Amino acid sequence: MDKNNLIGDEILFNPKPDAVPYSYRISYKLAQICLILDMCCGRSGASLLKIHMISVGLSTIEDMKLLKEFAFGEQSNYTVVRLDPAVNHAVRYALAEELLIQQKNGLFRLLKRGKIYSKKIKDNQLLGKEIEYLSILSTNLSEDKIKTLTSFWRYSSAEN
Repeated sequence: MDKNNLIGDEILFNPKPDAVPYSYRISYKLAQICLILDMCCGRSGASLLKIHMISVGLSTIEDMKLLKEFAFGEQSNYTVVRLDPAVNHAVRYALAEELLIQQKNGLFRLLKRGKIYSKKIKDNQLLGKEIEYLSILSTNLSEDKIKTLTSFWRYSSAEN
């Protein structure tokens, strides 16, 4: 045995990837997106930015508070918008699984399978914290508020 080789030939070491935190798992994001579309978007659907904003809003208690204040008009400038790649992957997966559809106007809407999936999540009392928050947020975060916010960003960036 080579003295520089401490492990030796008889021991195999196969490194494994680190565990993926639940908040980045596609299955969690998929469930989250179905709940968002079911509980916060009504029949018209939601833009990808709205899905991102609500998904990020579910990340921490502070993010929940800030998004709720913006949605209910208690705060006019909301700056905590992060685009999470896991949300994009989950949206693509949900489209492939026919849980949702992207309409001609660009908004995403739940299909029948997505509604059934969302109902099963609620019936089995999963994601309780998320469901509680989404029921409070409901449809108060409108696409108009998001458009106003993005216009503000556009024009404030143009001044610099």
